[in-house]
Amino acid sequence: MIVHDLLDRLDAASFLGFKMWEFSYRSLGMEYGLTFLNRILLRHPLSAIAGIVRYRQLQHQNRAQGSITLLSEGAEEEFVARLTGAKTELLVAVGFCQKPMVPECPAGRPNHNCTYLDTLDLESGSETVQPACEGCDIRTMGALALRAGASMHIMTSALDIARDVMIPSIDRGRFRNVIMCLCPYSVQAIALPLTICGLEGYLVGYESGNCVDWEQWLQADRGIKNEMTAIDRAGHARVVSLLEQCADTRGREGVQYDKFERQGNIYVPVTTAGPLLRV
Repeated sequence: MIVHDLLDRLDAASFLGFKMWEFSYRSLGMEYGLTFLNRILLRHPLSAIAGIVRYRQLQHQNRAQGSITLLSEGAEEEFVARLTGAKTELLVAVGFCQKPMVPECPAGRPNHNCTYLDTLDLESGSETVQPACEGCDIRTMGALALRAGASMHIMTSALDIARDVMIPSIDRGRFRNVIMCLCPYSVQAIALPLTICGLEGYLVGYESGNCVDWEQWLQADRGIKNEMTAIDRAGHARVVSLLEQCADTRGREGVQYDKFERQGNIYVPVTTAGPLLRV
């Protein structure tokens, strides 16, 4: 108890410029913590040092805008220009806890699956919109992500995020930009790892249904989550605007992504020429 109180104070004071002391201490004995230590920190020490420096710079600049924490510098227009101009890979990541509960998600909740994304085909106009999918944010963001040429990922556990997103990015640069929806409690915990792995972008915190402490987060990390999470209107509008700008630019270039191809736990956009990315 004394240790946890001390860690809470360190987080509150942003000791040494960090706000993830409690999470780091608690997760170190978990498979996620050991995987991050062995596969990322110890294997890429120079990237780790550069990421820590970058993270502290961003913290000093206070890159929070309402429910959104920015992992990049510059204006929104620069972010979009970098994505579309340099064709840098963008990942849109949402939580399984955003899946609907009533009616229940047809693909189930604590998994990486989405019935809508599996059947979406913009070229033929084919899509499966079941009652549960009609008001689902994952459906809205997924359709926009496809038009924007972005990959889509439904997050489940921290370990899977490390395996599916962080390690491929630091090992071979698979992703460089991310729009990620998650609990405010998790924002600081994941901001440093993503920065170390070379990712920039936007972290959008949930407004409702979110985990507020370690115990709740740990349950959700194990797939036990009895609430449906949602981002606020401003955060949702910001995500939609970013993806629409990317999609409009792709359209002016004559580039069209028709459907997703599943590669592991990632939905990858496919053009008539084939997938945008390869594992």
